[in-house]
Amino acid sequence: MKTSNFIDRHVGARLRFLRQSKGVSPDVLSRMLAISAGRLDDLEEGRERISADLMRVLSRVLRAPPSAFFDGFSVTAAGLVRLTDDDAGAADDEERLLRDFARIRDHETRQLVLTLVSSYAAFEGMAKG
Repeated sequence: MKTSNFIDRHVGARLRFLRQSKGVSPDVLSRMLAISAGRLDDLEEGRERISADLMRVLSRVLRAPPSAFFDGFSVTAAGLVRLTDDDAGAADDEERLLRDFARIRDHETRQLVLTLVSSYAAFEGMAKG
């Protein structure tokens, strides 16, 4: 199914982000899914809609929950609403921060990072307030 709406483009962009963040090349992912590189490109560009079954497979292969494909959207009474670029960018930054923080094994280093982030957030809050 060929599409070109903003949701398909967003979900495709999230697929590309998740693939890249896991260090998986397009060739490797297309082979794992038994699809052509061209079809993967269509999915990542939002030119082809990702089916629920394919999203289930992608979630398993990329070790990401299906909700990760919709990061940057919010459900409101009016329906699915895209967050602002700043909000979506912050969500991506949070995901990257959490992923990288989890890789720090030294307890003291983790505590220093937490203190740094908390102190800076408090400082920025005072500057704005």
